[in-house]
Amino acid sequence: MLAGIEAVLGREYKLSSLNYRAAKPGKGHQKLHVDWKNTVVNGAYQVCNSIWLLDDFTESNGSTRIVPKTHKLNRLPDEVMADPNDKHPDEIRIIAPAGSVFIFNSHVWHGGTTNLTDKDRRSIHSYFCNRAQPQQIDQSRYITEETLHRIGERGRYILAV
Repeated sequence: MLAGIEAVLGREYKLSSLNYRAAKPGKGHQKLHVDWKNTVVNGAYQVCNSIWLLDDFTESNGSTRIVPKTHKLNRLPDEVMADPNDKHPDEIRIIAPAGSVFIFNSHVWHGGTTNLTDKDRRSIHSYFCNRAQPQQIDQSRYITEETLHRIGERGRYILAV
């Protein structure tokens, strides 16, 4: 997984946050968006995400949608689409079984879809950023001394602690 993050961000990255997301029945829709405040020029990507599927991602349970190659554009969905809540003609859905991990450049246009089932669709998002960027969650505020010693040098580097 870390090799995928490095393919996007290079070796100078850190964990920004870990988040749980559950698309509840009838909920989960997000407009197409990027996880960075603006576009990126010349591939100087700042953020990368991984989604750890705790449940199957299906067409009907609120799976994530992405629009391939939009991380290379110099425009954001709000600037191009009349309504970024609408389906984009080039979007694809992440359809995969529980236990899968999907890694994507967070500058690509993406968003959740509505869960049309009667069960939650659960996932964990591990979000990484360039080392020069602030973390969404300051890992050093929450790590215990025991964990700090146990995770080793590489773990401390990834958490920036």
